[in-house]
Formats: sequence, structure tokens, C-alpha cells
Amino acid sequence: MMLVVYGPTVSGKTSLALKLAKKYNGEIISADSRQIYKSLDIGTGKIPFESSFEKHNNYWIVDGSKIHGFDITSPQSRFSSADFKNFASPIISNLQTENALPIVAGGSGFYIKTLLSNYSTFGIKQNPQLRKELEKKSALELYNQLLKINKKRALDMNDSDKNNPRRLIRAIEVTSYQSAPKNPTINHHQATIYPDEGRTDLLIIGLSAPNNYLFKKADDWLDLRLKKGLIDEVNNLLAQKISPAWLDSLGLEYRWITRYLLNDIDKDTAVERLKGDIHSLIRRQKTYFTQFKNMTIYDISKKGWEKSLKEKVASWYKHQ
Repeated sequence: MMLVVYGPTVSGKTSLALKLAKKYNGEIISADSRQIYKSLDIGTGKIPFESSFEKHNNYWIVDGSKIHGFDITSPQSRFSSADFKNFASPIISNLQTENALPIVAGGSGFYIKTLLSNYSTFGIKQNPQLRKELEKKSALELYNQLLKINKKRALDMNDSDKNNPRRLIRAIEVTSYQSAPKNPTINHHQATIYPDEGRTDLLIIGLSAPNNYLFKKADDWLDLRLKKGLIDEVNNLLAQKISPAWLDSLGLEYRWITRYLLNDIDKDTAVERLKGDIHSLIRRQKTYFTQFKNMTIYDISKKGWEKSLKEKVASWYKHQ
């Protein structure tokens, strides 16, 4: 089982995920392309200011629940959606094995889409004996073997993958596992696979609202973060010799506050430009809803939305 909570900034994804994690023995995987960085806390809005938290090496504990995906790399490091998938997949697999509910929550739609992409192989462990045999073969021999046992997978590969022994071996390994007869006495829950987003053991929730409602929330949230030390956070990053160009490339808070601190623009202009960029981000994030099949969207501006959502999750969880 896996629950996904997606939505634009200020839609309350983290707060909702924390409530659901507490109720369903869950742990949260943050799907946010900026929260992965250390020392970028206030600008990325990692947690509500009223929450209690503890920072650990590989996770945070927020209001009693684990959140994975914060502080997993240093500023200026490169981190792609594929890196996120490689990071999140084993965590999800382990949680499933422990009968805990993985809750993926965030506003980076491409991260989530990559995580749920076809040929995902959560929980399928390496087969050392098979690998030992396959490692003796050339890339061409491996590709021909894959072609025989999984023609569609082989034909879908690009030229780079076709000549990559490591990826060919993994594809053969996964296909061999999927095609092997299963012993009904063995618990195969740990080998859950998500070939698409139509499975009943995957629930995707979307949080939304009319633009003006979200824009007002975003403006108020920015004002609060400015009071809580957003400018100091960016100033500290610059003092640590973090490249202004890299901060600018992050966009939003880090772009405009950096430009203000470098005296390129005045504070009022920085804040107004920042608000405009956040509004544009919200529009883009809402557009990304169309990327997810079978998503149930809840309008957070309407009364009763949370009750309806909780009933949906409870029903889904019960039937799994």
C-alpha cells in the first residue's frame, strides 16, 4: 500500500500527511525538490512553525512522525528526479515490509510522477546467483536474453540502456522475479510493484482550491516566514559561501531575497516579485494534476473537505 498527497504550495499537504501518519502507522516521504537540501528550512517551508521536531541523520521526527526526504544533500549538489526515486524506493519497500503506510507528500509533481513511473521495482531484491551468471555476458547477449523473456521491456529501452549491462541485468532480474511461480506460503508483500497508477493499493489524493484563495494563503505564509527569519536564513547561506548564482537558480524565496541582500533590488520590490512568482508556481502545480490518473481532488476552501477525505482514506485502508 502507498498513499500520495499532492497539491500546490500552502494547500496543507504536510499537515494532512502528519495527521494520516499518526492514524495509520505511517511515515512520510517528502517529495519536494528544494526540501532535500540542508539549511534550506524556512524558505522551503519544511514544517509548520507550531510543530515540534527533531533532526536526525536520515530523517526528521515531526509531531511524533517520521519524515524522510529532508536534508539529504548539501546545497549546490545536483539531485535529479531519478535520484529521488532511488532514495525513496527502498524506504517505501521497507515500510511495506513492516506493514507501515508510506505517505508520499509534496508539491514537486515530477518527483512523484518519476516515483510512480512504469517499471518501478520497489521491494525486488537482488538475486546474487542470477547476477553472477549474467555478469559474464556482453551487453548484446544480455539484451538478446531480455528480448526473449520480456520483449516489450527490451524494445522500450533507449540506445543507452541497451548497451548498459547494469540496467540490462536489473531488467532481467526483475522479469525473472515477476514471471516466477509464487509460493502461496511466502509473504510477497515486500515485493509490491507499481506498474501504473491504477492499482487499488495506491491512493492518490490531490489538494486544491481557487487561485485567489491559494494566493491569499501564500501571501500570508510568506509574511509569516519573513517574520520568522527567512532573510536571516538566506544571509547565513551567503555567509557560508553558498553561490549566489545557485541560490538564484532555486527561484522563489532564495532568488529574490538573495538579490535584495546583494543590493540588486530593494526589499519591497523583492517581496512583490516573490509573491508574483509564488502565484505562478501555484498555477503550474495545479496544472500538473492532469499528470496523475485516478486522483481524487479535494477543494480545501469548501466546508467538509477534510471529513470527506478522511472517510475516503479510511475506506481505502480498510479494504486493503
